[in-house]
Amino acid sequence: MNLNLSFLRNSTAAHQSRGYSKVHATFLLLLTALVVFIAGCQKDDFGGEIFGNCPVVTTDPINGAIDVPVNKVIGLTFNTDMKGSTVNATTVLLKQGSTAIAGIVGPAANGKLFSFDPTADLLPFTTYTGTVTTGAKDTLGTAMAADYVWTFTTIPRITIVANPVLGGTTTGAGDFTQGSSVTVTAIPNAGYTFTNWTKVGAPTVALSSNPSYQFNMAGNIDLVANFSQVATFTVLVTPNPLAGGITTGSGTYASGTSATIRAIANSGFTFIGWSGDATGSTNPLTLTVNSNKNVIANFTAGGPIVGAANGPILPSLGGAANFSILTKAGISTTGITLINGDIGVSPSAATSITGFGLIMDASGQFSRSPIVTGRIYASDYAAPTPANLTTSVSNMETAYTTANGLVTPAPVLERGAGNISGLNLAPGLYKWSTSVLIDPNTTVTLTGGVNDTWVFQITQNLTVNNGARIILQGGAQAKNIMWVVAGQATFGTTTNFSGNILSKTLISTNNGTIITGRLLAQTAVTLIGTIVIQP
Repeated sequence: MNLNLSFLRNSTAAHQSRGYSKVHATFLLLLTALVVFIAGCQKDDFGGEIFGNCPVVTTDPINGAIDVPVNKVIGLTFNTDMKGSTVNATTVLLKQGSTAIAGIVGPAANGKLFSFDPTADLLPFTTYTGTVTTGAKDTLGTAMAADYVWTFTTIPRITIVANPVLGGTTTGAGDFTQGSSVTVTAIPNAGYTFTNWTKVGAPTVALSSNPSYQFNMAGNIDLVANFSQVATFTVLVTPNPLAGGITTGSGTYASGTSATIRAIANSGFTFIGWSGDATGSTNPLTLTVNSNKNVIANFTAGGPIVGAANGPILPSLGGAANFSILTKAGISTTGITLINGDIGVSPSAATSITGFGLIMDASGQFSRSPIVTGRIYASDYAAPTPANLTTSVSNMETAYTTANGLVTPAPVLERGAGNISGLNLAPGLYKWSTSVLIDPNTTVTLTGGVNDTWVFQITQNLTVNNGARIILQGGAQAKNIMWVVAGQATFGTTTNFSGNILSKTLISTNNGTIITGRLLAQTAVTLIGTIVIQP
């Protein structure tokens, strides 16, 4: 605003009285204040009145902010109530360089609060410029003194791709604050090995050959986890003769890995050794797979030489002897399971048999499964199956009661105080008032003749830990061993166990378990990757 003040100077020169000078000075002071007031803000929309309290805005994120989330809704806070129609997409702007960012401008219930919500997520580690123009006015029509301009930078991002896609999986991608320490991890799939980390667009520059790569976040980084396929070989294990037994361990293996093969003799046959690409009679046998392997498991008809009998008289299993697994509540399996013999449930129905892929026989009396060599029976199958199962379950319960009540020969009490790890147990009757435990990777040896018997009466639980084994010596046979368990019988991974288990409650096995015997439970049997061989 320009004002002509020359008349003031002329008046001052014409009048030199002291009183008039004071009036003149006071007038000059008031006029100067009015000019400053007028220059401090813009005119409003109401006929030229002047207001000096201009709107001021603060933002979230603030000017210069970093590590702003890409999905951030930008907040605007004014120092006075604003006219909502003036705070809009033309007065609130966001740009990335020269590119305008689309978004929705919206007011809150409070007239001072507004927001800008970008239509799409912002780009990571990118600087944006926001502007609130003087077109935004308060409820009295007063505009800001000048456009408000500020900048902020979004949070940086890690992206990861696997090369090839089938090579493996990765973890660690995402948004991370600048300067933070981050770790990305590559996990190769079977048949692949991890090679190195590189950047997208720079495949020849290796950042690290460690599957777990740690670095500080300095900006966006697009990583490639590189995998390479390893050579594979085939292991084929076949029985000789075919009627002699079954084998496990056939399959495809990565070069340099191990394969465990097993020979499981059928009734009336004995495993005598390996031939082909393996030798000896160790069973199971672990092979190093460095080429294709063709292994033959050799069986012979007949069994051990019969000797004198020692130990208690075993109760008859009756119809339960026809089953490898018989339960009242159900049978479930996961993993790679193989069962030699028949299985059955009663009074539970076939729906309580899970994981076997049941295939109903045309007769409706039984089912079959690829992982069961015998038949599968349930209480809701066609006659005579329900009646036969009722009898077999009753025989199982009677055998449990009889075996648990044996007193001849005189029982050996509390052997090993319940921990039988490492013991060599002769034929006989053994009784514990506690649980019985076999420690991990230990053995229990049962030494006796082909007709000798063992009965183990356990008042609480039987726990066989990972890698524990039962070793039979001198011709001892699994069919002549009874484990009578009032509680649960549980087996850890890779256990090798012998004997018929009569459990009052649950029998539970874990991956790699081999049981030569029967699983007879008055509740349920749960299996994970288990082999059950009917003796």
